[in-house]
Amino acid sequence: MTFLHQPQTESGHTADSVLAGLDTQQREAVTAPVGIVVVRAGAGSGKTTVLTRRIAWRTLSGTADIEKTLAITFTRQAATEMRTRLARFELDGRPTIGTFHAIARRLMLQNLEDRNKRAPVIVNNRSSLMSSCMGDDAKHGGVIDMLSAIDWAHAHMIAPDAAASALASAGIKVPLPALRFTEVFKTYEQTKRKRGVIDLNDFMTSVVNEATREPRFAESIRFQYRHVSVDEAQDMNPLQYAFLKVLLPANPDVFLVGDPNQAIYGFNGADKDLFDSLPGFSTGANVVSLPSNYRCTPEIVKIAVDSLAKDGQVADAVSQRPSGAVVRLERCATEAAEQQLITKLVTRAHSSDRSWSDISVLVRINTVADGIRDQLIAAGIPVRSSRRGGAWARAVAAATSLTGRDDLATWAADILDTGEYTPDDADFQIAKLVRDFLDAHRSGGVDGRTFGSWLVTSADITETDGVEVLTFHAAKGREWSYVIVAGMEKGLLPHRSARTGAARSEEARLAYVALTRAADELVVTWTDQRNTKSSGPSPFLPSVTTSVPVIDAPPEELRRIARQRPQQDPLEVALEEWRQQKARIGRMEPNGILTTSQIRNIVRDKPTTEEAITDITDIIFARRYAAELIATIDSVLGR
Repeated sequence: MTFLHQPQTESGHTADSVLAGLDTQQREAVTAPVGIVVVRAGAGSGKTTVLTRRIAWRTLSGTADIEKTLAITFTRQAATEMRTRLARFELDGRPTIGTFHAIARRLMLQNLEDRNKRAPVIVNNRSSLMSSCMGDDAKHGGVIDMLSAIDWAHAHMIAPDAAASALASAGIKVPLPALRFTEVFKTYEQTKRKRGVIDLNDFMTSVVNEATREPRFAESIRFQYRHVSVDEAQDMNPLQYAFLKVLLPANPDVFLVGDPNQAIYGFNGADKDLFDSLPGFSTGANVVSLPSNYRCTPEIVKIAVDSLAKDGQVADAVSQRPSGAVVRLERCATEAAEQQLITKLVTRAHSSDRSWSDISVLVRINTVADGIRDQLIAAGIPVRSSRRGGAWARAVAAATSLTGRDDLATWAADILDTGEYTPDDADFQIAKLVRDFLDAHRSGGVDGRTFGSWLVTSADITETDGVEVLTFHAAKGREWSYVIVAGMEKGLLPHRSARTGAARSEEARLAYVALTRAADELVVTWTDQRNTKSSGPSPFLPSVTTSVPVIDAPPEELRRIARQRPQQDPLEVALEEWRQQKARIGRMEPNGILTTSQIRNIVRDKPTTEEAITDITDIIFARRYAAELIATIDSVLGR
């Protein structure tokens, strides 16, 4: 489709140029007619590309107002990635992009401000609040289980009086006897109201309830956001689905992207069937499928598809990459042997010209992750962690106690501009986030409490470099060059708590998600015995090895070389400096400019043309930055 007199950005982008580099199905999704569009996007199919190009194409084709465009994501990282990619098009204006919680928070605060009501504070310690509500029952544990049960009830929009029976009907264990559970649930909600605090569930509940009571509020929301996109739509729970419907008029302009094969949050209230019913809003939907997998090698796609097939599920996925390394299936005698094997594999993967951040170990549950982290750290391998200590909590407390914009700005300046703090200090990190918050909220009343709300819903909190050890759930939406899926065994996958057919099917989808996080190399491990109990390979594994691997120690000469820190390539150093500079100018994360993998590919190929840069990055990036990159490469290499 070609438009006459297309508007274009200062950098020359037009509606047609936005479509460059897309395959047939991606182009069909991006240019789908205005209305309800449902995109079934498989793992590695370029869904973020399609989402961002859809927004840019609609803007440049004159069929959407970018200032009235809303994109909803499930994670802050996904929101940041979308903003970064859209920034490359240099559109005249910017859409609103955020998580369900962040958007709901914004609307709730807007509604309260319009009614001259004070904004509530987000509860800092839900566990402490729940313990006080449970009284003596808390001494026997169950605080976390109570909070999880309440979250499930909120996600399903179920009142306290009906929650216990609904949980039992869903096969979820109720932490306390039904009457006592109901009493504690009611006490928790009443205590929040008395203290003037809310939790994350209340953002969406408040917006949905207020929009139902006050049609003018719903109308104002729909006036603000005319064009709505939702990422990972298969993971919506009933409350998020109700929130989405509040946003949409009778004839919606909505673009939904999801993959039923990656629906893995049933335990948290998500309902996979909602995605299948999306076309039934009020009119027929345009449904587009994206079967091409551009992330994973054919070998990785095959084992992932076969793992789903073990549960009778079908994934329409085809790798578009050349054949790669064989997927390694490694049997270990015990968890200790598995941890030692993982340490050796990670060390070898790093020594083969991969950065630590190119490597990930994925596991089903946190207790397995903890043992692997400890083993890696003991071996001197850097492990990336999102855990925050007491210093972080104290800095957050200091910032959230401030009473106005000037106080926030002064507090941040005292830390960031004096030279007394380093970037590793928690105070420095929080102060930088305060500045980001003030920059994003240049008008309206703000204080420490509104900063605290933003921090837990919208802030993009970066992490240090290192190997990531994550649960399958936490790895959703991510990718690495080299992935070890550990503990793929009976009792863990499917987890022993998955007693129903639906729960077992979700476990199979969880395996599919974990396996498709790997781009280039994948290793799968399991044990014969874990915690002195018999285990064995998961029934989702399509094939298994028959012997315990024995890895011979490398010769001393190789071990000596491995212990030496390799000297960093001068070109890699120059490209990293260039990336950091562009990130500072653009106020974005360095990975949003160039990924570490892309830098390594540039160092390897030493491209000399814009086309070669395009092959490594993408056409939009290359048009903007190829000349600068080539000049940097030429300068270092003396070409």
